[in-house]
Amino acid sequence: MTATIQVEGIAPTTLATPRVRRDIQGLRAVAVIAVILDHLLHWPSGGFAGVDVFFVISGFLITDMLFRRHETTATNSFTAFYGRRIRRIVPAAVTVLVVTTALGFLLFNRGRALSTLLDAVFAFFFVSNWHFAATGTDYFQAGDSLSPLQHFWSLSLEEQFYLVWPVLILGCLALGSRLTQRGHGRLIAGIVVTTVVVISFAFSLAETAAHPTEAYFSTFSRAWELGAGALLAICAPLFARLPRAFCVLLAWVGLIILLASLFVINDTLPFPAPWAALPVGATLLVIGSGIRGSKTGLFPLTNALSVFVGNLSYSLYLWHLPVIVFALLLLPAPTLENALIIGGLILATSLISYFLIEQPLHRSPWLKRFGSQTGGSQAGAQFDGDDLRGGKRAARNAAWQEWRDRFGTQFILSAVGLVALVAVIAVSVEVSLRDAPLPGSPIATSLAVPDQDPTVALQAQLAAAASSSSWPTDLSPSLDDAISRTSSDSPASACFAVGDTPNFDECTWGSHSAPNHLYLVGDSTALAYAPAFKEIAEASDGLWQITTVGLYGCRFTEVLVQNDGSGVMDSCTQRKDDIAAKIAADAPRLVVVSNAFALGTSSVGTPLSVGDITSSTSAESAKYNAAGRVVYLAPPPLGTDLGRCYSQVSSPQDCNAGIDQAWQDFAAATDAAATADGDHFVTSLPFSCSNGVCPAFAGTLPTKYDSVHLTAEYSAHIGPVILQSLVALGLM
Repeated sequence: MTATIQVEGIAPTTLATPRVRRDIQGLRAVAVIAVILDHLLHWPSGGFAGVDVFFVISGFLITDMLFRRHETTATNSFTAFYGRRIRRIVPAAVTVLVVTTALGFLLFNRGRALSTLLDAVFAFFFVSNWHFAATGTDYFQAGDSLSPLQHFWSLSLEEQFYLVWPVLILGCLALGSRLTQRGHGRLIAGIVVTTVVVISFAFSLAETAAHPTEAYFSTFSRAWELGAGALLAICAPLFARLPRAFCVLLAWVGLIILLASLFVINDTLPFPAPWAALPVGATLLVIGSGIRGSKTGLFPLTNALSVFVGNLSYSLYLWHLPVIVFALLLLPAPTLENALIIGGLILATSLISYFLIEQPLHRSPWLKRFGSQTGGSQAGAQFDGDDLRGGKRAARNAAWQEWRDRFGTQFILSAVGLVALVAVIAVSVEVSLRDAPLPGSPIATSLAVPDQDPTVALQAQLAAAASSSSWPTDLSPSLDDAISRTSSDSPASACFAVGDTPNFDECTWGSHSAPNHLYLVGDSTALAYAPAFKEIAEASDGLWQITTVGLYGCRFTEVLVQNDGSGVMDSCTQRKDDIAAKIAADAPRLVVVSNAFALGTSSVGTPLSVGDITSSTSAESAKYNAAGRVVYLAPPPLGTDLGRCYSQVSSPQDCNAGIDQAWQDFAAATDAAATADGDHFVTSLPFSCSNGVCPAFAGTLPTKYDSVHLTAEYSAHIGPVILQSLVALGLM
């Protein structure tokens, strides 16, 4: 098939219009493989840029199709366009959403299952990108509990583009037809699209620098990538005139740059702007080189295997992340063998979905319009309305029969494959749960549990939990409840919230006329310890009043440590100053400071070392005028993310954690600094870990609700242990 296209000032050019551009299918194969490898192996470093390749392809194809239909038939049907789009996208996508949500409730913990359901709702309405931007999802943070539907953000963005773009392009074409009989549609569209690309790229640069997470997911900061593909389609007549040898050169240069970009780009570079320009530009070169219609010699893209993977790319993209996330619940070790198993599951699931759902429904008569089969210009005079409706019905029935004849055998074979796949997975899961060795080494304990020593009793509970092979049935609260409640049930939550400095009296526990006063200050670590100190105050028989006040996300250091939490940076400095002034005026008997043991950067972006943060903490504490009366209470060592390790098919030992190196470095530096200043350091290990292993529960209490913070119930439970440590130092 060919189409003759004429643009003002350019001689008519005949463009070849093959039904399928093999090089574009090959580009899709490269893109989807890069994305899968990135999510499965975190390699290559820029594998996530495969999504940008998809954006360019989408922008090019939709614009090219709209222009071809307009210039060959002078018509474009919105109904037909969106009908094709629904058949192409919706059936497979909805299947993934339903299956993933169902498996979430079967395998995930309750909080993560409900979160997955919410993600599915946003994905169904094609607004996942705005949802993940609003919730602050960090695409590059592998330590987060990855949503199995997070990849729907790019599909949502594309569908938002597809919703608006036909209206914009056809509006340009209509305006061009009005201006002159010869038409300036391409010229007007080119000007409009160029403007969109420039504005979007400029916005993307600014947004990436200021709000990188929002920029990654934003339609406005990504529109330039789809617009670049669209601009290439608009300029197609120019590329069609290029010499064949030059097209071959462009194709190979583009492919080499594209592959190189997957290894050059990494998550430390500003993305999407400006670094997405590298894969975007490379993709434009490859696509542009093939507009002429001649073979470009790109065998890596045009061979049969690459084309087939490209055809399968939508199913591969849809299924790969759910398969990875669920498979890693049962195969947590990132070994090559497990990666190959997961890769095989992705391929098998995608093939079945492609042949059973995607391809048949895409080619079905569903949502197609059927005209009368009567023919002839006098049909309206010869047949009444019933005859016309009967002709449409006959045409529709014939189309469905042809479809059944074509895909009937494929349906049967695919269904058999689905049954076989489900059986294999079910058997594998059963064997995995029954026969797989538990991760970690069980820790035996013969510790006595004397009532008079809370530390020994708690150590026995921690040791028993660390060696447990099954989750207790009497955890209170349950881990599901603990994860969902976070710190909302802490009695001091309002004393650490963003905003104006809270009322100190309302953050004070015990008798307000007690002769001894203690302040607990710091970031969310101090907030997590607040129930313990409330317990100490209320059990002191009127001897101690304890004020627990700080600000979550705000490190109590002299230097302002960067935090992206909403409002934290605006409140942090004033909150620290108000608390320092209050402590200095009250001259309490003791000040306990607790901050996160984690590296960071200053508010101006300067990296801060352990030594920098430790000395800055001492400098802030000096403002309290309480030399010799300051205690630095260490946070618990970093634990395993409960959202990932705790599920319906996991063992407690999956959630066991060791003592991380950062904690050890901060503990040593803080202890040394406190000693040098005549102050004190209290370790958290006696109530966090046993023999170097830190479990997710102790006795009947979950220890944390995430990887960092204590549950309110466990915090109150360890009050006697913290008190014992302070008494041993002669401080209480």
